[in-house]
Amino acid sequence: MSRLSSGNMYHTCAVHAYAQSKLIHTRFARTQGLVAEEQNLSNVGVQAAFILFVVAGVMWSSVVVVARKNAHRIHVFMIVLVFFKALTLLSQFGMFHLIRTTGHPDGWNIAFYIFTFMRGVLFFTVVILIGTGWSYMKPLLGDNEKRILLFVIPLQVFAEVAIVILDENSPAVRNWFTWRDVFHVVDIICCCAILFPIVWSIKHLKEAAETDGKAARNLVKMKLFRQFYVLVVCYIYFTRIVVYLLRSTMSYKYIWLSDAAGELATLLFYVLTALKFRPHAENPYFAVSAEDVDV
Repeated sequence: MSRLSSGNMYHTCAVHAYAQSKLIHTRFARTQGLVAEEQNLSNVGVQAAFILFVVAGVMWSSVVVVARKNAHRIHVFMIVLVFFKALTLLSQFGMFHLIRTTGHPDGWNIAFYIFTFMRGVLFFTVVILIGTGWSYMKPLLGDNEKRILLFVIPLQVFAEVAIVILDENSPAVRNWFTWRDVFHVVDIICCCAILFPIVWSIKHLKEAAETDGKAARNLVKMKLFRQFYVLVVCYIYFTRIVVYLLRSTMSYKYIWLSDAAGELATLLFYVLTALKFRPHAENPYFAVSAEDVDV
């Protein structure tokens, strides 16, 4: 082979290598642009969700203060829950912002984990307490209800926080997909377990309507319990199954839409629950007669 041919071959290889490196660099830049765009959209969604939950918390607080004569302890728990949800979103925004600008969360991830844990505990505690009628229909919880509070809620919150931590790690981590699916199944099972107190309350009201002579009032309460049961089932199905399927099937740049859908569903659940169980004298759910007080 002549020197000229060798030189042409070297030149051709060099040009080809440069073209390949240029193509890889261009694709990487486009990918980085898509990731940055997705992060910006996600941050905008988190900001919007934070504002909506703060507004909802302020409005709910004003409702409870205005109707404080008919308010119960459960309404205060609901206020605390909404603001912990807002703090979770605030810490999430701070974490995303610092990771995007500096590459490190600088402690905001710890705050996010703490607020996520507290919000999870409060959320399922409030759902169970509403479903059992605590503080407005009965002052104490039954043994079965206490067992759910003591065992199911910690397990569910642990699974939820584990899912959040796993989502921040790379899928390249060993057994990442396996552990994510395991914790997701545990989360769904625990969510289904909190439905039992609502079912027990419906059964109790149905039996009471047939025996204590206050059938009309108990039937109205039973109807509200059933509506709340359906509301909780729809919320669990959408946030635990539909959102999960959306995240698993959608393109990476559209994942923020599944997160936005989950936040909107949570806000809608909070608003509908507040409307059904708001403190006012005409709400049959909180109607307690003198006979009930004597009991």
